[in-house]
Amino acid sequence: MFSLMANCCSWLKRWRKPARKVTLVMVGLDNAGKTATVRGIQGESPQDVAPTVGFSKVSLRQGKFEVTIFDLGGGKRIRGIWKNYYSESYGVVFVVDSSDARRLQETREAIAEVLRHPRIAGKPVLVLANKQDQEGALAEADIIESLALEKLVNENKCLCQIEPCSAILGCGKKMDKSIKNGLKWLLGNIAKDYEAISERVQKDTAEQRAQEDQDKKERAERVRRIRQEREQEELEEAEREGTQTQGAGPVDEIMMTSPFQPIGNVITENEEKAKDRKRHRTREEEEEEEGGTNGTAGDQGRHEEEEEEEEEENGEEMDTAARQTPEQPGSAASGDQGRKKTRKLQLKRKNRVDPLQTEGPPAEGPSPPPPPVGWATPKASRLHKLQPLGESRRSEFFGKPLPPVLVRQQPNGDTHDIIS
Repeated sequence: MFSLMANCCSWLKRWRKPARKVTLVMVGLDNAGKTATVRGIQGESPQDVAPTVGFSKVSLRQGKFEVTIFDLGGGKRIRGIWKNYYSESYGVVFVVDSSDARRLQETREAIAEVLRHPRIAGKPVLVLANKQDQEGALAEADIIESLALEKLVNENKCLCQIEPCSAILGCGKKMDKSIKNGLKWLLGNIAKDYEAISERVQKDTAEQRAQEDQDKKERAERVRRIRQEREQEELEEAEREGTQTQGAGPVDEIMMTSPFQPIGNVITENEEKAKDRKRHRTREEEEEEEGGTNGTAGDQGRHEEEEEEEEEENGEEMDTAARQTPEQPGSAASGDQGRKKTRKLQLKRKNRVDPLQTEGPPAEGPSPPPPPVGWATPKASRLHKLQPLGESRRSEFFGKPLPPVLVRQQPNGDTHDIIS
């Protein structure tokens, strides 16, 4: 009874114990079946899988572990990013295409590079010999020999397990048992030495972050040095040319205005610009009006001079008329009155205005077009009756009977009609 209670307590402790977080990296050559394997483990269909560009992250619960799998692309240009994920990994899953014997040498070089990395050496490695359902697939022993796996494992002190499998045979609970067994073996070995591996992962992650920060600082310093050298060259060139340069301070002292400003400031700025444009426009209109008034004043003066000349001519004519006929004072008076009247009628305007022609008939405008003829047009506005063209004389056959026919017309006959 006491042992039963002890077992129950230990079971409760294990059940209440939080799940351990484990990170795995899945690597291998392109077209080896990595993404199909991950989808099968996750419970999704492994059929019609597109190649992975970069990486994909999958999180799942496997027993008492919270597993995060990084599915990394296997192309030649993408393999350079594998080393960025080694520090966080607790173990490695390497997928091999066992049906492609032509790429075994390339696979051997790739797995050797992975196992020899200082942040992978000593961690458990699971090798999945995928695509065993295809013809010509290599057996487990052949793959070990082709990849020189035993030698690599011993050199780098890595626990290794190889499982021949086929990722497309099923998913979830119907997944290939070899994949299940391999994943169980990998998590079991991680659990045995979880504390040591966790400490190593934390240390490697901190070192990698420190290295990344150092690289960023070095990159920023290199960029700053290049900018300073370029500015120094520009200053020297400007001094040689004898020109003055503006804003020749260092890059850090140059204050760039932020393109993101509050909407209120933008609105007020636009309103001020609109007011300035309006003020400038009114100023231009005033200048134009002043110039126009000056021109009209000149025209007015010219018109006044012409009017004075006409008055002088009229006065001279009246004087000559008075000299020629001195005995007629009434005519002189009438001339003076006419001169006064003409002076009153002459109005001083800015522009000449022609008087209206009151004499004669008023100008006729264009005649309106005739209304269209239709059903609604009255009879008075319709067109006149058409008259026959040609001779109006009637022909000689009008009102006379036709002469008799000698030969009667037969229906459907060949004889022609003859009229006598």
